[in-house]
Amino acid sequence: MTSDKELARLVTVDPGLPRPNPTEAYWQRIPHALANVQSANLPSERDYAVIGSGITGLSVAMTLLEHHSATTVTVLEARTICSGATGRNGGQMTANAGEEYMHLAEIHGPQMAGKIVKFTLRNLQKMQELIEEYDAVEMSEMQRLKKLRVFLTEGKFNNFKESIARLEADHPSMKGFYTILDADTLLRDYGVHNSAGGALLPASTVWPYRLVTKVFDALLKKYPDRLTIETNTPVDSVEHNENFSTPITSIFPYTVRTPPGISSPNLRGRIHPFKGTMTVQDPGTSVPNQGTSVSWGFHYPPIYDPDTERHGYGLYYLGQSAKTGYFYFGGENARMDEAVSADDSFVSHHSVSHLQSVLPRFFGKRDNPPWRLVSSWAGIMGFSSDGLPLIGQLPLALTGRRGEGEWIAAAFNGYGMANCLMSGEALALMILGENVRDWLPGAYEVSEKRLQSILTPLEAVKALSSKL
Repeated sequence: MTSDKELARLVTVDPGLPRPNPTEAYWQRIPHALANVQSANLPSERDYAVIGSGITGLSVAMTLLEHHSATTVTVLEARTICSGATGRNGGQMTANAGEEYMHLAEIHGPQMAGKIVKFTLRNLQKMQELIEEYDAVEMSEMQRLKKLRVFLTEGKFNNFKESIARLEADHPSMKGFYTILDADTLLRDYGVHNSAGGALLPASTVWPYRLVTKVFDALLKKYPDRLTIETNTPVDSVEHNENFSTPITSIFPYTVRTPPGISSPNLRGRIHPFKGTMTVQDPGTSVPNQGTSVSWGFHYPPIYDPDTERHGYGLYYLGQSAKTGYFYFGGENARMDEAVSADDSFVSHHSVSHLQSVLPRFFGKRDNPPWRLVSSWAGIMGFSSDGLPLIGQLPLALTGRRGEGEWIAAAFNGYGMANCLMSGEALALMILGENVRDWLPGAYEVSEKRLQSILTPLEAVKALSSKL
């Protein structure tokens, strides 16, 4: 079992810049025309610099451009466009409100827990609206369907049902959102074997890379003089241009540098990387194609194998292509030092073979050989000790700089598709001085109390230890 000392080391180690040679995600195997887009000359002065070109970075840039008619924005990406978590995820557009509600209500109270639930559901709705607005339904292969959450043990199923009951009692408008199913129904109607039960809820699947690149392409055409995207341009230094003898009058008080550089916000241990593994597997004709009707999540108690020192983290996530029948299957079964890592330049052979061996069993193909592996890759997620995103202005205590112009939207804890779009929008509006507290959960915001009591390396270690 990994010691707390080793966990503390893993969550506080310098993650470094994104690796220049990541494993190739299936979503990106045909690069978009913007994959390596750069200006002929890097703009020297811009109103806003957005670091990252996934859904969150897209949302921040889009909101700034749309809400201010003259503002200029540069998006900086260390690698090719949308090459981080958004371009490497499982393509699932779903929330985890039901599983998490009981915990959220106990920590934050039912009112805040309900606000979080409603925020994630509205975010998913706005994702669908964005896809439709940019005429990306077909090219992103977006499917409106049901998420089938499958619980592999009675204990996990009972905990889920208890959480749903609490959610519906506290928020009657949520009654009927989840449909509880028994094990016989899962086997008869969906071909899922050896479950304790499950639940259906509205959800979608999408090809995320295609969506983000299409919207960025449209924004570049709409705002050619106000938006630039600089790929292969890592940022490792942000400096505040401060002259103590003269008041700062420049409207450009920050310098953003590409290598070499030495400074970064002091977020180590408050946010830590978590490495996920994804596969694409071809079942052929051995199971029916349900890609237009359901996606799946398989929940089990976290497990630990002392012989291999590998942890199973309690969740597998699965979608299916309506066109090819391919399964997009991911889940974490790895040593702790492999999982709490920012290195996506390799994918563990064991993790891939584990996913190959597990998936057919869910559909009663236990004795069959593994399905053909089409693709496998790794992706890095940002996790926080309290399981919630971090949205807002970075204080002096974290930046070490006296300026007030640095902001963050990060740590989506594996549920970026349910949080990123509106989190980016909220952040941009906060930057512009607007009040978003009516709809952004206060539990997401950067606050001194949260930074001192919850978002600490010690609490990150406790959170990881609780899952082992």
